[in-house]
Amino acid sequence: MKRIITLIAALAMASAAFAQTDSPVVFDTQGDNLGISVAGFNISLGQDDRSVVKQRTQRVTTTFAGISIGPNFFTYKPNYGNWADEANFMTDYTSAWRWGIEAVGVEVSLDRKRKVLFKASLNSCFDIYRFKNAMTLVNDEDGCLMPAPISGVVKKSKMVTSYFGVGAGFGFMLSKVKLTLDFNMDFLCGSYAKYKNPGKTRYDIAGFNNLRYRTGMSVSIHDFGVYVDYSLTPLFREGVGNDGKVLSIGVRAGF
Repeated sequence: MKRIITLIAALAMASAAFAQTDSPVVFDTQGDNLGISVAGFNISLGQDDRSVVKQRTQRVTTTFAGISIGPNFFTYKPNYGNWADEANFMTDYTSAWRWGIEAVGVEVSLDRKRKVLFKASLNSCFDIYRFKNAMTLVNDEDGCLMPAPISGVVKKSKMVTSYFGVGAGFGFMLSKVKLTLDFNMDFLCGSYAKYKNPGKTRYDIAGFNNLRYRTGMSVSIHDFGVYVDYSLTPLFREGVGNDGKVLSIGVRAGF
């Protein structure tokens, strides 16, 4: 804009002078510069070395379709409640896996160098517990969850809980490594038991905590890494099942 204004002003002055003289207009190009000589006036237009545009680092980023997978482990208190006779049922007779999906996440940089981040996310979580023996879980007359044997030849038996939750936390960039500390609040969406012997049988079961709090951390490079997650809330409601809490360790990827 400054160049255009300068050129217009110079041409205006040159035109006034040109009206009083027979001097021609001379154009001279040298590289990226343009020189104009009109009636003794010399004008030079060229690149401005100061015209450097600084690109600002994007402070808000969005992630979609983050996934995580890993085995679940149970941690117990001494009290097993109604499972006194089957104290080791959920450890000796099951294997458990967690599938996590981060539907959307937003990261906000708290400093100019993007070394400290705040993150919020919406996520869903599926915990799948496979029973190794011909066993399942049923609600008794009092609503308590109890292990029960399955007659016949059992090919598969499992219990599934699903959650929808919100999360928040902080991330720290250490060179190319991102360390994230987060806290999650999950709402129970459904829980059921299913087995095959050989026909499929599925039924809803109750007795899980409807609200679950989790905390964890992850270490990643370019959105691929490992995580550790610990449930602060027991899996079962008090008086319904044992006092086990879930620890999950696995891998994660973000896009």
